[in-house]
Amino acid sequence: MFHKALWMRNWKQGKYVILLFWFITLYALPYKYYVEAQNTVHYFQMNIKDSYYFYYFGGSDPIIFPALILIALATLLIGWERNNQSVDFLWAMPFKRSHLFLSKWLFGMAHIVSALSVSWFLMYIVYKTTIHAEYQSFTPFHLYFAYTIMTLIAVYTLALFIGTITGNIVSQGALSYILMILPIYIFQLVFPFFALHVDLSEKEYNNVYGKSSMYIENTSTLAPLTHFKINYDYHPRKEATKDEYGDLHAGPAYHHIPSAWTILSPAIYILICLPLGAYLYARSPNEHNGKILLYQRLHVYFSICTSICFGLLGSEIFTNGSKSIPLHYMYVIGFSILTYVILQRMLKHKLSLYAK
Repeated sequence: MFHKALWMRNWKQGKYVILLFWFITLYALPYKYYVEAQNTVHYFQMNIKDSYYFYYFGGSDPIIFPALILIALATLLIGWERNNQSVDFLWAMPFKRSHLFLSKWLFGMAHIVSALSVSWFLMYIVYKTTIHAEYQSFTPFHLYFAYTIMTLIAVYTLALFIGTITGNIVSQGALSYILMILPIYIFQLVFPFFALHVDLSEKEYNNVYGKSSMYIENTSTLAPLTHFKINYDYHPRKEATKDEYGDLHAGPAYHHIPSAWTILSPAIYILICLPLGAYLYARSPNEHNGKILLYQRLHVYFSICTSICFGLLGSEIFTNGSKSIPLHYMYVIGFSILTYVILQRMLKHKLSLYAK
């Protein structure tokens, strides 16, 4: 898995995506951090009497595009090989198939750790040499980068694993993205539908929704960063307030750093998807290359789960806030059946232009 030929092949396939990942990461973190410092200095110079220091950093915002680029990298390293049939040549090389998969994982992980480590170092230099040092502590950013490294490795590992059960780049990329964000949004579809069957006041509804959604979101690969916030607000007339998490903010530093336990979620994804992905990659049936899924046994589970999700989505969109239970069931059943029928036809056909 450390053979130079494998690393050179991975680099040849994904070099442009890797370079884009480095560029976006450096732009979204150290460069924008530097720009914020320059804008603040300019603001102070232009508004001497009313100027005050303000800085906000949303944890998941800067890594969304890098995460999408990593999904693209995974689809190139696995899905594209299935599309152009080069996987046959690759498997003919004197390497274990599991080692081929692990080399792709190590290749991506090395660039994730390297890009974020460089960004971490550059941000610290920016912090020490700009106005940020006068108002901020860099400690929250140390935790942020530790969380981000685990999160992006989990996203990349999940995308590679999806590539071992899908037959083309379209299905691999789409399923990887959906599974990355599904725990964050699935509760927004499921809870309102089931709440129709229970008599809840608005206060009870919001209370149950807020607590339950937090637990569901913590099963996502993005869990450590979803609610990670760094906020400095030195407004002289700002009063103490409570944020959405119930924390009282009586000073200029308004951070919300999720518990270290949230790292368990991406860690579990890595521990499950990495060995399972290596196992399935070594046993992938090439005769189904080009299809949405490589394994026939997964078709029924995939069809049922996808149909239910689209049924709930259709109900949420087209009922327009109606409380009518029969109307919701009509849309859920209708969209579920329609989705199921379409999927049954799509699962039988190859979508790849190059598949045999």
